[in-house]
Order: sequence, then structure tokens, then C-alpha cells
Amino acid sequence: MMAPGIHVVWFKRDLRTRDHEPLQRALQRASLSGGRVLLLQMYEPGMLVHPTTSSRHVTFQWACGDDVAMTLQQEKWGLTFHRVHAPVLDVLDYLRMKHGIASLYSHEETGVLWTYERDKKVASWCKKHGVPWCEVAQAGVQRGRSSRIGWVESWHDNMARPCANPDLQEWRSSEGRDANVTWPENWALNAAPTVRHESDLQGVGPFQPGGERAGHSYLKSFLHEGRIQAYQKHISKPELSRRSCSRISPYLAWGAMTIRQVYQALESTVQGRNHHAFGSRLRWHCHFIQKFESEHALEWRNVNRAYDELPVKQNEEWLSRWKEGTTGIPLVDACMRAVRETGYLNFRMRAMLVSFLTHHMNHSWQDGVEHLARCFLDFEPGIHYSQFQMQAGVTGINTVRIYNPVKQGQEHDPEGHFVRAWVPELKDVSPEWIHSPWMAPPMEATMQGWSSQDYPEPMLDLVASAREARERMWSFRKRPEVKNEGRRILARHVVPPRAQTKGRMREL
Repeated sequence: MMAPGIHVVWFKRDLRTRDHEPLQRALQRASLSGGRVLLLQMYEPGMLVHPTTSSRHVTFQWACGDDVAMTLQQEKWGLTFHRVHAPVLDVLDYLRMKHGIASLYSHEETGVLWTYERDKKVASWCKKHGVPWCEVAQAGVQRGRSSRIGWVESWHDNMARPCANPDLQEWRSSEGRDANVTWPENWALNAAPTVRHESDLQGVGPFQPGGERAGHSYLKSFLHEGRIQAYQKHISKPELSRRSCSRISPYLAWGAMTIRQVYQALESTVQGRNHHAFGSRLRWHCHFIQKFESEHALEWRNVNRAYDELPVKQNEEWLSRWKEGTTGIPLVDACMRAVRETGYLNFRMRAMLVSFLTHHMNHSWQDGVEHLARCFLDFEPGIHYSQFQMQAGVTGINTVRIYNPVKQGQEHDPEGHFVRAWVPELKDVSPEWIHSPWMAPPMEATMQGWSSQDYPEPMLDLVASAREARERMWSFRKRPEVKNEGRRILARHVVPPRAQTKGRMREL
């Protein structure tokens, strides 16, 4: 007779041991019943070939898993962290046949369409085989919402709740134990699986290290070792932001730490202007994931459907040069090269890259959204797609921002340190011309060692393309169908002013 089934904790974008309610619940249940627990992460073939997946994502996830395994060992949990390379339904079938499954625990995932469809199949499988699946909300995001009324209050209540930390003393003293599962040989993993479809990404780091402990180390240095003091001052600077921003976004994106943990750590510090600014970003983070949760079609179509008629170009040479960082516009190229190589770029420069693609180049946002998803180490679908559409100006409710890369460089990299670091072809150009070397008098350009043979002329006219973009975007925005769609979007995704809590920022 088969022993009682195992309690499976399915780790998805929640690669940690603390503030992990599915893990907490599974251990509580096993402690009461003396059941067996399996901690499981699956590297699914379908997701490994997804166009948003890159090797830097997989390597980071693997490092997070290593950290989970090390924590289990060092703190003597008596549990093993399992990682397999196989489709989830095959894994569940195998476990059901070999061991029986008493219950399945996981967080709800606000992911791409592929993971959404995968989860629907898992739900059908669980129903068919009578396996209870306990899904827990994560990051203050609420499934099934039709409006934002009450969302801000609910978010604050969620952040104030005690962290869902497993009771290790209770677990160790109980009769619960490790599931001790063995896997088919072709599923076993000794290293992070390979991603083979990212021919447009050659960067090999240095990337931030993965893991729960690394994430909390970044948070500690930000809140308690002075980095936060320059947060607002340097948040828009492409070079200085690398130190003055928190740099915890990859850990939030892959679940090595939670928004609740960060919020509570922030609340425990002495508050100041920078602390309040950072706190608003935490709610902003969840706001955009909630938006994507409520309208997941943002992944592939305009949130404002009227913009489906917006005329766009398709210039493959321009697109390749944008992806490679060879547009001839120094700040654009420096930003693209930096994010390709390191996986990090501050928010303003990300917005500038999207603006250049969609406004100056007049390409569809869909032409670049997957490339930058692969570049960003902190790829978070809910934020990525929503922000891409905002910066592309296709929401009909947000201000159209057409960034001037030369002006942005002069304001946020005035000495050209960031550009010289990532566009070494311009290392000898003076600050006066570093952001527009093509405008330097020929004699001065020659004296500074700059030549179009070493670094290309701009692939487009910034002034003319910006003028065309303004005319195109603002005239289109006046269309009745754009305004009608805008009202629908506001009703679904924005907190009405009368429903706001006094003193709390309006969610847009």
C-alpha cells in the first residue's frame, strides 16, 4: 500500500526561505500529520525557449536555488531543495504515480502568457486527480480585481502583516520529514540549463549575485550604510545610480526577497525625504504588476486598442543597430551596451531607450520589448510590459515623453563618464562634444581623435525625428476613439481621487 502522499511546495518566482507562505503552510500541515514535504523548482523546457528568457535569468535563478539549498543545510531544516528539467505536468504525473501527492502549494504568479496557460493546465490536472492546490497571493497583488477602489488600503494592510516565516522549531520537533524523491536521469540537473536562442545578447556580466542573502545584503547597505542618502539626487544618473539606487530589483523580480520584507525594513529606519521617495516606489512596483494581473493582454497588444491604427515603420537595419548599441547617438549606445553587459540600467535611461525606439525610430514597442526583457536581469513581466507601453505613449492617459538623448546626456552625464565607459571609441572626446560628437567642428574633432570611421554618424536626425514624433503622437491622442479607450483604462486601473486615503499618493 502506498504511503500517504507528499506535500509539494512548488517554487516559482519565490526563491527564498523567509516570508514564504506556501512553504510555511506546507510545513505546518506536515508537522500536524507527520507528512513528507518536497521542495521543488522546475526548469521547464517551454519557458527556457520563451523569447523573454535569457541565460542571465536562468543563472540568477540557479544561484538563488543554491542559496536556498545552503540555508536548508546550514540551519538543519532536514529538507532537500530539488531542481529538475522537465514539463510540470510530467513531473506531477511522476510524483503521483511514484509517491502520491497529498497537496500542492505555490504562490500565484503574474507572469507571461506562457506561464498563465501553464498554470491553467496545472489547475485542471489538480482537479482531475483530486489534488488540493493552495495558491497564495504575492507582492500585494490581488487576483480577480475589477477596479482599484480600496486597493491602496489593502496594499498597506498587506505590507504591515507579519512575515510568513516557517516555524523551524515546530518543524524540527514534529514527525514531518523530507520526501526523499529520486528523479529520472534525464531530468536531473547539476548546473543551470542552457538558453540557446539569445543570439543578440553577448554580455557575460558582471551580473549581481543571486540569492536571498545577497538581496538582503544589498538592502542593508542601502538602508543602513548610507547609499540611500543620495537616492533622489542620483536616481536619474546612469552612472551614479548604480550605487545610489537600492539595486534590489532582481531579488524582488525572482522572489529572493519580498516587497513586505523591504517595506518593513524601510519602516524601521529613521525616515527622511529619500526614504519616503523609495517607499513610494515600492507601491509603484506593485501597482504595475496589479495592472498586468488585471489585463494580461498588455503583453502583446496595446492597452489602448485605438493605437492599433498608429502608423509605424519597420527598419531592420535601425532595429539591429538599436539592439547592438551602434546607433551613433552616444547615450543611447552607452545605455544599450551597459544593460546588455551587466543587466542593469536605471529607470530614466530605460525609458529613454524605449522612447528612442518608438518615437525617434517610429518602431512598434513590440519590436524591442523581448530584447530588453532578455537584457534586464530584473525582468518582471508586470512592470516591463506596462512601462514599455507607457514610454511608447500608447496608453492615451499618460504624458507622451519624447526624450532627447543629447539633452539627457548633458543633464545626467555632464562630464561624459558613463558614455566613455561604454563607448570607448569616444574616450578622448571633450565633455563639450561627448554627447553630440558629430556637431564638433572638423578641426576640433580631428584634434580629439574622433572619426566617423571609429564611431558612426547618427543613423537619424534627432531634431527632425522628434518633431515628427510630436506631431504624430499628439495628433493621434486627440482622436475620439483614443479618448474613449482612455476612460476605460482609467476606470479599470486608477484609484478615483475620492476613494483615496488621505495623504496617500494617487496610483497611476
